[in-house]
Amino acid sequence: MDTALTNPSPTNPSPTASSVTADAVTLADLLEVLDLERLDAVADADGGPRRWRGQPQAHPDDRTFGGLLLAQGLVAAGRTAATDQRIVSLQADFIGAVPADRPMHWRVDLLSDARSLSTRRSTLLADDGSELFTATTRWATTREDLPSWSSAAPASVPGPETLQDLADRHRDDPRIPAWWRIERPVHFRHVEPPPYLTPSSVTDRQTVHVRATSDLPLDPVIRAAVAAYVTDMSLLEPAYRALGAVRHKPGSRILSLTHGITFHREPDLSTWHQFDTYVGIIAHGRAHGDGELFDSEGRHVLSTTQLGLVKTV
Repeated sequence: MDTALTNPSPTNPSPTASSVTADAVTLADLLEVLDLERLDAVADADGGPRRWRGQPQAHPDDRTFGGLLLAQGLVAAGRTAATDQRIVSLQADFIGAVPADRPMHWRVDLLSDARSLSTRRSTLLADDGSELFTATTRWATTREDLPSWSSAAPASVPGPETLQDLADRHRDDPRIPAWWRIERPVHFRHVEPPPYLTPSSVTDRQTVHVRATSDLPLDPVIRAAVAAYVTDMSLLEPAYRALGAVRHKPGSRILSLTHGITFHREPDLSTWHQFDTYVGIIAHGRAHGDGELFDSEGRHVLSTTQLGLVKTV
């Protein structure tokens, strides 16, 4: 989904627009805020929680982008898992408003450990200790001797080469909020024009092509975090297509509630990937969306699902 969280609370006020404005959010910016600072220098012998501090990411509106929470929560957990284990799944809940103008404090609880499988819970804490966001992740070793199979295939759509990035489509259009028209850490190209200013053809699905703006580090935790970050960019956008509504009409909004990702392969968005998304139900303003990410060879990389509040005007 495009944005994150709930309305600001008295204990977590929204920052002023000037404190979060940015002309671009580059890949270097993203990698910098994914380099979390460990606060407990010595690991607890009894397997107690680990604590990390992450920096916020400047955005041109009043909310923290949900993909940043998914990515930092994944990195915090991944730094406590065995180095030969890879991310298998992530289940996240967006609970409270996250200030965009101060460091983010993470607690990672080590729920289980085994040689081939571990479980972690990453919790983003407010200044008063309350929980703002939580993500449970599973990490496992890769078993090439066990069976693999998939019937999923990417939608038959035009490739990314002839399509425009969001920044190229909308850079000089003040009717669209800046986050949707500035440079991002990834190239983000809609197959059909996004439903930002006028209703598009009524459909319940959408495809975008995505690729990092340069090669990603070899670190599999960082690569997975970048993929998680991207899955929150457009997963519920088909809700506006299905409703014949306009995404950026004043008063329209999407707010994340839950987000799940299952990783089938190790992602590497250094190359083009196709993100097919589908919204099958909108009930009382709650939209449920599913997405499938495929690499340039058509291999199924991950599946994702999201529940969010959708408001139209």
